Amino acid sequence: MMVSFANAQTNHKSRNHHKMEVKTQYLEVVRFKLKSEVTTEQFLKAENDIRKGAIKTQAGYQGRDVYQDTDGSWLVIIRWDDKASADAWTPIFMTLKEGQAFGGLLDFSSARQEHYTLVKP
Repeated sequence: MMVSFANAQTNHKSRNHHKMEVKTQYLEVVRFKLKSEVTTEQFLKAENDIRKGAIKTQAGYQGRDVYQDTDGSWLVIIRWDDKASADAWTPIFMTLKEGQAFGGLLDFSSARQEHYTLVKP
């Protein structure tokens, strides 16, 4: 599976050149499968509830993307300003109604979490 992690925003400071400013600095990547009894609709509702919830106002939060593989695996990529912002969110998430609902849908035996920091060459 190949997933592109680049999110770029064009900065139009120059009339003749377009400078690309990379905005994402830290990615939290979570890969998992859903419990066998969970439907895609249930999962997407839980994902939307997270997006509408407290995370919107969490310092350093940039956004979330959801991908599904053909084998039934899901990939959630959460974009943060930095590691500290992501670390601050982690203990809050599972105390929230939407976090508990989301977590209740996952097959934790299949879950894998990774973190990536943007490296600028």
